[in-house]
Amino acid sequence: MKWRQLVMKKMALSVFSILALLVVLMAPSFALASDQQNSYASLSSEQLAYSDLDAAPEEWKDAILDARKTIIYSTSWTVDGQVSAELPDGTNEELPEFSDLFPGWDVPKLNEDVRNEGLAQVENQEFKKIPVANYVGFVYLFEPSNTSATLPFYTFFSSVNRVTMEADSLPGTSWNGGYTNIDTGADVGYYNNMSLGGKIYLTNPNSSTAYGARVSTYSTTGYAQMSVVDDPT
Repeated sequence: MKWRQLVMKKMALSVFSILALLVVLMAPSFALASDQQNSYASLSSEQLAYSDLDAAPEEWKDAILDARKTIIYSTSWTVDGQVSAELPDGTNEELPEFSDLFPGWDVPKLNEDVRNEGLAQVENQEFKKIPVANYVGFVYLFEPSNTSATLPFYTFFSSVNRVTMEADSLPGTSWNGGYTNIDTGADVGYYNNMSLGGKIYLTNPNSSTAYGARVSTYSTTGYAQMSVVDDPT
């Protein structure tokens, strides 16, 4: 009986020793995870945006992407020269390439459900048979989100060399505009703070690709009269 008790005590001691060793071994990991959390939590939005996405803890990746979108939509850019602008004084402005401004970053994309809804709309419309951008109407300009692109207010196909988006009236002093490739969901260009009388161009659109036009404003929110039309030039 004493022998059995001695064996049981030795087994209990062994189990306790193993558990204690595991605690000792895991403690640095817990400390490292805690240090990582504190490290990311202490970063500014800009520092977070420029953090290494691949090396970041999984729970911080969405926050990094959101921080990047805030920076991305605070300036004007294009993808492969697809979007350019004309200022109110007639000056043509070539936009910097997204890849030059944000090397290694991904171009923002629409939510997949939104993209599919846009595709369903254009697939059911007759104008796909004759690709023409031809929109004139009132659009409510919201203040842009810090974490996502404004949803397209008009989806179209076009077979001309250039499509023009312009505000004919504004509730405030400026507007933001961009184009999205609905087929992929990725933006192809964006212009920040355009004044009344300025134009944003989509150059050489693919006639078999659906595009979306979107607008917002950092000025006064409200209804603007917008046009998105094929440019005959």
